[in-house]
Amino acid sequence: MTKIVDCRGQLCPQPLISTKRALKENVNGEVIQVIIDNATSCQNVSHFLTDNALPFSIDEQSGIFTITINSLGIEFNPKKEAEEYCEVSFSGKSGSYLVVLTSNLMGSGNEDLGKILMKGLLNTLPNLEKLPQEIICYNSAVTLARKGTDTAQSLVKLNNLGVKITLCGTCVDFFGIKEDIEVGTISNMLYIAERLSSGIHVVKP
Repeated sequence: MTKIVDCRGQLCPQPLISTKRALKENVNGEVIQVIIDNATSCQNVSHFLTDNALPFSIDEQSGIFTITINSLGIEFNPKKEAEEYCEVSFSGKSGSYLVVLTSNLMGSGNEDLGKILMKGLLNTLPNLEKLPQEIICYNSAVTLARKGTDTAQSLVKLNNLGVKITLCGTCVDFFGIKEDIEVGTISNMLYIAERLSSGIHVVKP
C-alpha cells in the first residue's frame, strides 16, 4: 500500500512537516510518496531523509517531483526538527507585502486590455527588488492559475522564487477548475481574512 502526501503549492517548511508527520504515523512500513512542485523544497526534504538514513528515490516530470520513501516500519525519531532543514533559495528578496488579485483582468474598461495588463503584471513581478510574500487570488483571479495558460506559468515562476500562491477554495469550486489548477494552495475565507487583517501591507493592482 502506498501513502500519498501531496505538497504541491506548498513552500518550506510545510513539505518537511508533512513528510515528518507521515513517517511518524507510518507504523506498518508502507511506501510513502511525497509530491512537490518546488525544487528547493524537494532538496530540503531529500536532505532530511538522507540525514535520517531513510532510503528514497526521486522522479521528476514537468517540474513535479515525486519522492518515494521506503519506510522501515519502525518508530521514526528524527535527529533534528524537520523545520531546521528548511533552506530557501530566495533569501533577501521577499518583501513585507501581499498582492491581492480579485479578477483575471487588471483595471476596468476594455477586457482585452485588462488581460494584457494582468499578464504583464505577473511577468514583471519576478523582476522586482522585493518580491511579495504571497499572492492571494479570489473571484475570477483564481482562473489565472489554470493549466495551459501563460498566467499560470508566470505564477509557477513566482512560486519557485518563494512567493506563496493562495487560491480561494469557494471561487475555485464556483468556476469548476479544481482539477485544472497548475499552481497554488487552495484555502478558505478564514485564512484569507486573517491574512488581509494581519497588518501587512496589501497591494491591490
